[in-house]
Amino acid sequence: GFRCTGCGNCCRGTIVMVTDADVDRVMDGTGQRPTDFLRFVDEDEAKIEQRSGWWIRFAHGPHQARAVMALKHRPGGACIFLDDDDRCTIYEDRPVTCREHPFEVELSESRAVIDIAISDIVECPHDWDGKVTKRELCNVVTWNERQSDPFLEKIKAWNRRRSGPKTRPAFLRWLGYQV
Repeated sequence: GFRCTGCGNCCRGTIVMVTDADVDRVMDGTGQRPTDFLRFVDEDEAKIEQRSGWWIRFAHGPHQARAVMALKHRPGGACIFLDDDDRCTIYEDRPVTCREHPFEVELSESRAVIDIAISDIVECPHDWDGKVTKRELCNVVTWNERQSDPFLEKIKAWNRRRSGPKTRPAFLRWLGYQV
């Protein structure tokens, strides 16, 4: 019965990690370059597991630094694509993570939904008069996995690289983007 009330809370102060497939979709929908809407969030700001496959390693002087690729924020902490009316300006092209939010869905090995919870990352003043189906949630979770898994393999390959620059622009170029 969940229904989004359009408050925009999930688009403020949250780090929306993206895959290269998300980047491609946003680029196609907006005509923007990745550097217009992407940022790299360092370990001190991103609160994800230390062993997460989302960490991209960069050279930082004599040390290694890690970051995750995410959507930029406007001043004040709102997503760069959230307008003044709390609406997503790239709704049809938004990252799959945004499509899955605020649900935390657990699937069985046979791909059946076995658990659904509402994320508590941000306050979500939702209503219970909506019509979100388990099938829709399963499809979004599956879509997210299908694009995340290959991207995580790309991160793993990048992190193993021993030659070439290990900078943020170099990572974007390595993925095939003009910077």
